[in-house]
Amino acid sequence: MDPRLERLRRGQGPLYVATFLFEHTGRYYGSRLEHACLQGLREGLETLGLPPEGPLTFLPYRDSNGAVVPRPGESLTQAIYRLDTARVRNSFALLAPLYHTQYDGGVSFEIGYAAGIGLPVLVLLSNFFCYKHDRIAEPQRLQPLLELLADEVLCEGDFPLSGLDPDPRAYRELIEAAFERIERRVREAVRALVLHYPGQRKAPDPPLRSGQVFLEFGGGEYEYQMVLAERAAGELEALGWRVGIAQRYQAASAEGLREGAERDFWNALTSEAVVIFGDGADVNPESAALQGYLRALGRRVLLYCSSLTRLYVSPEYDTRRNLMLMHSADRIVTRLADLAEAVGFPRS
Repeated sequence: MDPRLERLRRGQGPLYVATFLFEHTGRYYGSRLEHACLQGLREGLETLGLPPEGPLTFLPYRDSNGAVVPRPGESLTQAIYRLDTARVRNSFALLAPLYHTQYDGGVSFEIGYAAGIGLPVLVLLSNFFCYKHDRIAEPQRLQPLLELLADEVLCEGDFPLSGLDPDPRAYRELIEAAFERIERRVREAVRALVLHYPGQRKAPDPPLRSGQVFLEFGGGEYEYQMVLAERAAGELEALGWRVGIAQRYQAASAEGLREGAERDFWNALTSEAVVIFGDGADVNPESAALQGYLRALGRRVLLYCSSLTRLYVSPEYDTRRNLMLMHSADRIVTRLADLAEAVGFPRS
């Protein structure tokens, strides 16, 4: 028996249910998905003749915030980061729901972190739209770097676009039916994962290219990303670095987009240092996932975030971006003018 399957049965390595945490709908959705996961895990284990003996799931926020005790000199958010990443490392698999027009940076980080450890990653999409690149005919269900890191993508966003019954009760029933369809699909996928568990795989961990730095500024999806990346590249080259810039979105075909994502991913993995661009409403989900993967491998990552506002709950919970991104970075840079100094000189 695979050791992670045995730990799951004993309640020592539960399935990690990633969750949007900053508002009630995300927590509500996460709790419903966890219930579906519990059903699928129990069904799978019982089919194998392995009755569960302990907790089968881990739900962030519920199982993190009340359980952490910060170490001396450690903030609450640092303690939560430490516990959550430890739980991912110990988990059976990761279920990551992605929805809305801005995927959560913390959930995306956890996708990359789990993939970097070699765990099975199930991504659940519940948007009713795809992404359409201006120069690419085929719509994309998921951004290419996230597609690259996911083992399975569950697409359950179908919902009528027009012709809806104006009756409030009928509309609520339609929404509830969508939730039930999603839960059923998750239960089936998790059950199948237990019955056909692939085990922990060895994630790519290539040797580094000395003197190489890589700029993950969103892959060039927006013009300003390339402008800022080129400016940063010039300053780093003046220090003696060879600089690579993520530019997967410069592709003109679906195949080129996939190849560009693979190239950006490999260039990041083989660079001595990687700079993640963190400006915007949240960290770009592909960039956040890449940061998670690199952190799992122990690579050097700098997060550039020039935001003048922070996510504030209390003095104990005060962070510029999702705590997973902030505490996983080796260094935070708040001004582009300080980036070269923060990266420093190449080792050779």
